[in-house]
Amino acid sequence: MLLTAFYFPGIMVDHITRTVRQGFFSRLANSFVGILCGLLLVPGSVLLIGWNEYRTVHRSKGLAEAEGIVTGVVEPFEISQSQNDKLVHVIGTATTEEELSDAEFGISQTVLRLERKVEMYQWVERKEQKTRDKVGGGRETITTYSYEKKWHDGRVDSDRFEKRSNHENPSLRYSPKSLVTDRATLGVLRLPSSLVESRMNSWKNTPLDTVAVLFKFDDLAKQHFKVDGDTLYYSSVVPMVKEPQLGDLRISFRVVEPAIVSVLSKQQGEELVPYKTSNGETIQHLMMGNVTAAAMFESLKLENTTIAWLFRIGGWVMACVGFSLIVGPMKAVANIIPIFGSIVETVTFFVAVLLGSIVSLVTIAIAWISVRPLFAIGLIALAAGAIYLLSRQGKRTSGGLESSDPPVLTPL
Repeated sequence: MLLTAFYFPGIMVDHITRTVRQGFFSRLANSFVGILCGLLLVPGSVLLIGWNEYRTVHRSKGLAEAEGIVTGVVEPFEISQSQNDKLVHVIGTATTEEELSDAEFGISQTVLRLERKVEMYQWVERKEQKTRDKVGGGRETITTYSYEKKWHDGRVDSDRFEKRSNHENPSLRYSPKSLVTDRATLGVLRLPSSLVESRMNSWKNTPLDTVAVLFKFDDLAKQHFKVDGDTLYYSSVVPMVKEPQLGDLRISFRVVEPAIVSVLSKQQGEELVPYKTSNGETIQHLMMGNVTAAAMFESLKLENTTIAWLFRIGGWVMACVGFSLIVGPMKAVANIIPIFGSIVETVTFFVAVLLGSIVSLVTIAIAWISVRPLFAIGLIALAAGAIYLLSRQGKRTSGGLESSDPPVLTPL
């Protein structure tokens, strides 16, 4: 282990380098363990992609049904019995009469959300890793851990650092805090706090008044605080904005004020509750501003598509990694001579990506074939193209091996 430390004005950065060497047989044994992991990842990717396609189709059908039955804009000024138990589109001002308070600092406002953000000046660890193959099939891994003092949300757990000594982060004197009203209204309708919390994020910083914020503190405690604009600084000694000390806190407050919103939900008396489609899909959505029902459903469709692609990409990556692990022993053996190992690793990576793509595309196509046959046929065509590329790669490889046969020597 090599330990070095570099010093800069007002800041210290430590660098620790650890080198781990792995022999050929150890690496080969690990590659066989990797085969088992790969044999789990590939079918796991098929299950993930298959479930995701089912979820996507199911959600799409639910959204299509809901879009066809949603009512026109409902005025939130009186309870309409004719709209009871129906999916309604409501536009109005989301507001509340409840006062949210952060009693520790005397912050109190009639708002929908109130949040205390706390940052601490503390040690943060950064990890960089480099790996290189050695002649004989071994491998050398060089890991560099660097430590720097900087502002960071909450507290970084220094007990998990590679080098804990001289990098201990103190505990937070004041923790982050988040408050949401449970008495939000939209006209005469009650707005669920879950919608307020998940969808209303139009934050506005709260200006601070030194006297009001520090009203509950005695003169001795006040010396540890300093207000600078919208930020309150705390230090166990004397707070210095430009020269923070380890453990100093930077505290700010922000709120979500009453605002015009558009809501898709089921009206049940005075309540707005989730609407269930015939296939069990839940519809409840809020968007900031005056938004049409059509635009809100487009937002929900885009959300469904985005989730679908995230899972598709995740499943594809799982399949590619799985196939890459399955051919691990081949790479381990080839790395006896590093230059050959690099060639084999490039080829196997290409093959793993192609195989992962084929598995992913075929799985998605099977899931969609009864719903969108043209889309499924297109995916199958892409899979066929990947198979063709794979077969060509195989022919090139075998051709290269044939051409590398030793020449026939003839006597002089």
